[in-house]
Amino acid sequence: MANILLRSPRLESVTVPSAMNSVELRLTINGTLRYNIIKNGTVGTVLTFEIAELVRDYLNVTFNGTYTAQTADISFDYKYWSLPNGGGGGYDSTETTHKGFDGYGTFMEGINPTVSSYEWLIEKDVIKDGYYFYAPLGVSGVVPVSTNSVLSYTGFDTSNPQTISLATPIGNVLVNIIRVNCSRYGEGNKITFVNKYGALQDLWFFLKSVKTTTSTKETYNANTITISGGNATYSVNNPTKTVFNKSANQKIILSSGYYPEGANPFFEDLMLSKQIWLTQPDPYDPSTEQVVPVIINTSSFTYKTSLNDKLIEYTMEFDMAFDYINNVR
Repeated sequence: MANILLRSPRLESVTVPSAMNSVELRLTINGTLRYNIIKNGTVGTVLTFEIAELVRDYLNVTFNGTYTAQTADISFDYKYWSLPNGGGGGYDSTETTHKGFDGYGTFMEGINPTVSSYEWLIEKDVIKDGYYFYAPLGVSGVVPVSTNSVLSYTGFDTSNPQTISLATPIGNVLVNIIRVNCSRYGEGNKITFVNKYGALQDLWFFLKSVKTTTSTKETYNANTITISGGNATYSVNNPTKTVFNKSANQKIILSSGYYPEGANPFFEDLMLSKQIWLTQPDPYDPSTEQVVPVIINTSSFTYKTSLNDKLIEYTMEFDMAFDYINNVR
């Protein structure tokens, strides 16, 4: 079994055995048989099936403030047929199982990227050669982890300093919880996103935020002339230009505060994420929080270094992933 990353292709290969002329892939997703795919081939031909795109249709990571493990259960086997197009007699192969994560690998990582059975599911700080997670003072949180091939979330409390550990077959692997004092701006703004491993990860923007509302409209020229007493007239109180299709959208610009150079991959992961949420005070009850979906507008990322930039800070722009005027029907 492998923990496969579904945003990158997953190629499963099989060799056509003796006396067979076609192979059928039977793909089961979350306990339901979803696909039967047949390919023809002569003896010794290697046939390849790409399954990641098919599985990902059945995995949609959601977030409402609660961190839940969201993966896809995958199993498949092959049926070997003596005739092309699944004809004649045949026999079955043994079953293969995978766990699907909504993540991706990079080109440099090569074909069929996977997640280890025991691994912290955040980017490693290669400069410090360790795992570091950044949070405000006095705030608890979670770090995503794969334990025995199961996606879960390990919590940390409000202690400072603090480490949390993952017990693996080769020893404990620690995550260092680094506290950032951002009292000038409260706790900052928490962004939660699906990272490259397909796990929910928090990233705090510790400095100021700027929210703006913009509106769009369409207008048309109306005829306001009326006939009264045989004469044409109009009222100066009636507009000749009428507004319709008025809509509004909000965006927010967040400043990260100062991060070490080893945290650069966190911001790259965020820019490449397809699903992002902002935790913000409820505008109608500021004593509570609400989680809203956002879309990142920042489309380029320049790696900052302590040598070139001294202090490393990022500013990113997000659109609210909904119209401000409620039009859900």
